[in-house]
Amino acid sequence: MKIGKKLWLLIAIKLFILFFIVKWLFFPDVLQTRFNSDAERSAYILKHLTNKER
Repeated sequence: MKIGKKLWLLIAIKLFILFFIVKWLFFPDVLQTRFNSDAERSAYILKHLTNKER
């Protein structure tokens, strides 16, 4: 059972790297840097979701 515990630990470490570190490096919060308030962010999202010109 020692190998099973080591494999689960390895899987947990890989998942941590995948979900937290890679997300932090490659997917920054762009809306947080462009807008100052939640109202501005929500207005921007609403405008682009309801745009029917496309």
